Amino acid sequence: MPTILSRAELNFRIFPIPALILAIAALAIAPPGEARSRNKRSRPFRSALLIEAETGQVLKSIRPRLRVIPASIVKMMTILLTLERVQEKSISMNDIVVTSRKAARIGGQQVYLKQGERFRLKELLKAVAINSANDAAYAIAEHVTGDADIFVEMMNDRARELGMADTRYVNVHGLPPNRGQPPNLMSARDAGILAQALLKFSIVTQWGKIKRAPFRGGKFILTNTNRLVGRFRGIDGIKTGSYRKAGYSIVATAKRGDLRLIAIILSSGHPRRRFQEAKRLLSWGFAKFRWYQSKASVSGRALTVKIQSGQKDRIRLTSMGNFRKLVHRGEVRNISVRREIPSFLAAPVQKGQQVGRLVFELRGKEMGELRLAAGESVDRLGFFQTLIRLR
Repeated sequence: MPTILSRAELNFRIFPIPALILAIAALAIAPPGEARSRNKRSRPFRSALLIEAETGQVLKSIRPRLRVIPASIVKMMTILLTLERVQEKSISMNDIVVTSRKAARIGGQQVYLKQGERFRLKELLKAVAINSANDAAYAIAEHVTGDADIFVEMMNDRARELGMADTRYVNVHGLPPNRGQPPNLMSARDAGILAQALLKFSIVTQWGKIKRAPFRGGKFILTNTNRLVGRFRGIDGIKTGSYRKAGYSIVATAKRGDLRLIAIILSSGHPRRRFQEAKRLLSWGFAKFRWYQSKASVSGRALTVKIQSGQKDRIRLTSMGNFRKLVHRGEVRNISVRREIPSFLAAPVQKGQQVGRLVFELRGKEMGELRLAAGESVDRLGFFQTLIRLR
């Protein structure tokens, strides 16, 4: 898989003093190209992934299974579980959440909740999604399960259900763990799986495209931590995360036309670089890929089949579903369609009866099929009708 940026592997050795002097002198007189090759910039992140949101098709990956500290990317699971409970109607967006003493004491990025302060669940969830509010995330977890630790167990259970094999949650907000506690861990692959699940809820992208929003009656302004919002066409989510040991991460999604992509950059060394690299991945994906779709026709002509001994001589074929495949734009011209349709069908024929298929091939390799069915029913000719036709 091609990389986004090249990486220099630096090998450190202890040289005797004379050898060290010679090495420095050799570097000083080395050709410019050679000097540059020894000082190539290392990749500005630890892991990266670009996927198509609907199918999860991987378009580019760099160490996608590397487990890193995700920081506030953790809150994606907090949001997902809450939305799923709302969907199940076990809780409501209009529930009143009362801020506990513990929630009010959570530090880091926050909306400065006060003990006893009351908000609708929807307001707090919006604060988590847009402003990455740690105190709001904790208050929500307590409201959903009564205890944040129980909510963490639920987070890990859901991660296993989704197949997030590289993930471990220890808290609901992604802040550094308490002393003696292991950190949260996640891979880019798992972040992609989680993003796909989260994007099934339209409210996520509705909030994800908001740059600023009032909170607490306008006394506090929620500011989107995703700096790509308003600066990159189609961007509408999802989550950023950072603290010193974790580095700077982002799970970004954008939609252009009917194509939605998810770009993940984990553990970048600089806050701006995560946005730059996510933007680079998304731009590359939109420039290089498109959906290839087909109907039950070839070269724009409807497909038909002859009927033997039927009330009709020929019927039209319809598709049983759709064929849709994400392909590299440059490969579209190399896609061919092979028809596997019988020369005739013997009546009777039932509408919806499978009668053939279209096989789609890319450079001779099968990439999928579209099953074909009879577009209408045809009864068999009776004895006297057959005699009349034979005359």
